Amino acid sequence: MSTSRRYLKTIGNDPAEIAQIRHDVRAIAVTSGFVDRAGDVALTLDELLANAQEHGSPPVDVEAWSDGRLIIEVFDRGVGFHQPDIWRKHPPEPSGSRGRGLWIVRQLADRVDVSSSPTGTRVRVEFTIDPGIGA
Repeated sequence: MSTSRRYLKTIGNDPAEIAQIRHDVRAIAVTSGFVDRAGDVALTLDELLANAQEHGSPPVDVEAWSDGRLIIEVFDRGVGFHQPDIWRKHPPEPSGSRGRGLWIVRQLADRVDVSSSPTGTRVRVEFTIDPGIGA
């Protein structure tokens, strides 16, 4: 079920680069026993990479691996952000045009950790086989 294979990829700010990473990490999810969560993994990765490309600065590093959990880390070199300003515990306003990315990620992943500083932002998400258990 789990694998020690680590996936490492660095991209710039071209949205076309996201598709290959999504495909590769989804494949890791499936081969690691996360078949039922592969869609959640793909959407989470889309949101994280889109945020990193839009709000951060390239290069953007992606690392993914499975150790019984599926773990994905995305790191960009932007100036960081003030976490309370973007860390929503409630759904975004339906009429709003922004602010859904990390909220969606928090709904899909079992654990989300964000660290941000003037030298960049790292988002780490974890998925478990049984999302009722939590990471």
